[in-house]
Amino acid sequence: MTSANIGLVDSTELRHIFESLMMFRSEGINVPGVTVFCRDGRRRWLVTTKEFTIEVTGDSADFTGAYKLPLTVVANAGRPRAAAGVVAFSVADGMVTAASSLGTQTLPCSSVPMPQLQRTPASRGRATAQLGGKELLYTIFSGANPPFETHMTDEDDDRKAPDHFLLRIEDGQLHVSSDWTGARLYLMRAHTSATTTGSGHIKVDPDMLNIMYNCVDEDGTWTLSFDGKDSLDIVLESDTHYIVARMVIAPAAKLHERVVKILEREQFEFHTTSGGPIGVRHDGVVISLDFFQRDGDDSPLVRLSTVVTRDANESADLLREINAHNQSGSVTRLWFDNGAVHLAIDLLADNLAGLAQRLRLLSNEAGRLRGVLEPFAAEASLPPKRRTRRRPLAPKVQPEVWDE
Repeated sequence: MTSANIGLVDSTELRHIFESLMMFRSEGINVPGVTVFCRDGRRRWLVTTKEFTIEVTGDSADFTGAYKLPLTVVANAGRPRAAAGVVAFSVADGMVTAASSLGTQTLPCSSVPMPQLQRTPASRGRATAQLGGKELLYTIFSGANPPFETHMTDEDDDRKAPDHFLLRIEDGQLHVSSDWTGARLYLMRAHTSATTTGSGHIKVDPDMLNIMYNCVDEDGTWTLSFDGKDSLDIVLESDTHYIVARMVIAPAAKLHERVVKILEREQFEFHTTSGGPIGVRHDGVVISLDFFQRDGDDSPLVRLSTVVTRDANESADLLREINAHNQSGSVTRLWFDNGAVHLAIDLLADNLAGLAQRLRLLSNEAGRLRGVLEPFAAEASLPPKRRTRRRPLAPKVQPEVWDE
């Protein structure tokens, strides 16, 4: 391991890191270490867990490499009641040394690859709100923190705290609300002015409040952003912090992540975009995977579909074959739409263990049915029926994520 002079770290920078680490410790969340590196002439401290990524930006620095430090050497230097003031950190021979006016601590450390933290790009569907730290904290806690009366009761047998709070950005306002009527209390609402772009609303896990309480600096200017459709992430950004918290409650997006992991494990050939449709190619058949959240149902589903035959005529024999298939008890279903015959299977999140089997079944059925249906699809169409005018439907196409 090469040596590195990480530099003099002041108490404010150390406090920011300590507060992040202490939050995870109090929640019993495993943190494998804190990584320190230099980028754009500034010292960076990176803490990552399964649900959170926190990057703290420090003062100017000039060293090479990235080093994973044990939590103790950073936490001891930043502990509020025993803060050592300015601390000089250095790395040499596999050891990190933290030296201050109070003393010196030396512990093992390791070199690691340079982190490649991808900043969330701006997009049309992304909602953002920029406001001061005090306003952000006040609004979040006024709309989502447990009411003061919580636990001030004689009976708590059937009282239920909400499992989420609502966050909405719209027309220069940040809105936060939570429903505590299940705890026999009341609905809480709060809002404040903010510089906004886009609009949207999301359900947020209450664990997000810990991030707010421990990491948001009252004196800073913060930007909060989210994409309500395609992501589980909330991003909080200031001059000193970049935080990605996987705290959005979005069942369809969560299902998308699970599906991608299964496709990777089963070694399917597929293309996808974040939260969007997935295109799978199996035995020459391209299958679209689309994700839906049905109204009034918290359980999302994934629809596996493919086009069996194109440029088809809506002949009587073709429709007869489609109806016969749908009445045969098969798990797949056929339908005719815009000159094509489609084959699909709907799969609920609880049945996701059978995804690979269903993909193979759909591919085999599509190949078999293509030979059966193509002769009927070439027959003359039924005479057109008189119908009321309605908006034409867009033809079904394979997902754009597939690059031929």
